[in-house]
Amino acid sequence: MTNFNVELSQSVDEAYASLVSAAASIGKIQSRNDSARYIVLKARYGLNPVTMRCAVMTNTSGSGAVIEFSGRGQDVWGVASRKIIDRLIEAL
Repeated sequence: MTNFNVELSQSVDEAYASLVSAAASIGKIQSRNDSARYIVLKARYGLNPVTMRCAVMTNTSGSGAVIEFSGRGQDVWGVASRKIIDRLIEAL
């Protein structure tokens, strides 16, 4: 399992909307909860399927947002999960 956090200067609602559109461009959104602001994304890196859970939260200062990525792929080293996270960050 690969975990990674990214801080954004956007509001939580703007960051969640950006995350949903970025995720839809990369893979298939399996489930989403708009009130809790998280999605579950299924994407591929090569032949490896990756399931990614992404949650948007308020950062500690309260002025921006933090996106928490948690991915699980079938490779031992977590490369597929990390590459999907990289794609999501580029799409944001």
